[in-house]
Amino acid sequence: MVKKNKKSRFLLALLVYISIFFFLLIISMVIDTTYDAKKLFSACIAAYVIIGICLIIHIGTSGGDFFEPITFISILYMMLFIFEPMIDVYEDNLNWFGGNYTSFGVKGTWIAIAGYLGFFIGYRVERFSFASFSYNKLRYKVKKKPEEMEDDAYYTKVAVIFWIVCYSISVLFLLLSGKSLAFILTGGLTGNGDLLESRKMLGVLSMFSYCLVGAWMLYFVYGKNKSLKVITFILTVFIYYIRGYRFIIIIFVLAPIVFVYLYKQKRPKFVTITAAIIVMIIFVGFVAAARNSVRYGGGISNDMVNWDAALEQVKDNFRIYKTYYALVGYVPQETNYLHGQQIFLYTAFMFVPRIIWKSKPETSAGLYLIRDAISESAFLSGTAYPIIGEFYIEFGSAGVVIFMFLYGYLNKSWLNRYGLSYSKFDKIMYSILLLSNFQIVIRGYTPSNFYMVIFFVLPLLFIKFLKGIKRI
Repeated sequence: MVKKNKKSRFLLALLVYISIFFFLLIISMVIDTTYDAKKLFSACIAAYVIIGICLIIHIGTSGGDFFEPITFISILYMMLFIFEPMIDVYEDNLNWFGGNYTSFGVKGTWIAIAGYLGFFIGYRVERFSFASFSYNKLRYKVKKKPEEMEDDAYYTKVAVIFWIVCYSISVLFLLLSGKSLAFILTGGLTGNGDLLESRKMLGVLSMFSYCLVGAWMLYFVYGKNKSLKVITFILTVFIYYIRGYRFIIIIFVLAPIVFVYLYKQKRPKFVTITAAIIVMIIFVGFVAAARNSVRYGGGISNDMVNWDAALEQVKDNFRIYKTYYALVGYVPQETNYLHGQQIFLYTAFMFVPRIIWKSKPETSAGLYLIRDAISESAFLSGTAYPIIGEFYIEFGSAGVVIFMFLYGYLNKSWLNRYGLSYSKFDKIMYSILLLSNFQIVIRGYTPSNFYMVIFFVLPLLFIKFLKGIKRI
């Protein structure tokens, strides 16, 4: 049965891959656009062919799985560097903050391909072979192993304490930022929501809101009170919504769903996945449309829920590939690489509170490059760049390949350590780490992403730390 399902998935993936290729080929022949845009479209087709072959190899040799990091990351990667650029070429939507950076697109696409190959090799380095494997370990378990003894009552206690403490700190941060308690508890429906400049001095407090993901997941799995689960879930969503955390909300909402599928060794049907994508598009679009209004104390209205507007907001999250193109055209032609200033140096002192270090830089060198490469408005609007954009401005094309290799290896390590475990505790850890790739791939800013992941799983790490002390 396992071999049959594996073969069926491989044949289906191959059919879809070939069908999309011919569809894109036809579009490339009839599209009417500029010379640079046509070159970019062709480069994107080449990228699709190469990345698609890698995925086909993986599915053919390992079985493939929807909840495996390589599947998850590959979809996001192709949306950023293949499909969204193609859509924009087709719709003639190539300008970005008043500039057009399409001429750098071909170079940017080939660097992206090299980066993906680095990721692919890093992910499969333990078994980089074209030989067949008998089953996919993540989806199918040959033998049911006994679970590690888990203290449900103890985990529940830690979860509740962590959630209460971190929620209180999150509320305190919002109060000191100018939000009223009514505004916070109702998700911006009532109350006052002014935004004060003093919040910049309290940035370290804002990071504790990330802990709510791990704390709530622990209670979701080990807790008994269903009403408390629902209440804390809603209050957590309100916190993230007021902060404008679109993808953090998605990670938080999807984490329990992914956990249930993984633990029950089931996978969502195609109809379920399609429905979930539609709901996510509407939700992300709504949050994106309302985020500035809520952040600055404005209200929300029904006219913010609009399919076309929601779809455009989602597409804008992937259009940051244009920022990446601009950086490819600016570095190192106009300025030198950063050589680790952002990835290493700024990550090291980002957590130091401004109230202690008053002269701490307002932002990192990488973000200032956006102002220099594009415009002041792009910088002030907070436009970001994808994961490889950061690797590129730090160490160039070689940096993209090396860091994507390490990123692939890291995700495979998470899969081996937590994803293949039978422990509910490890499944919680894996669900959170897997979904963290949403933010990491699309928002390539290591200082923020590093602490985001650490605080996501801090309640779980705390439990592991206490377990380690007890063994000594």
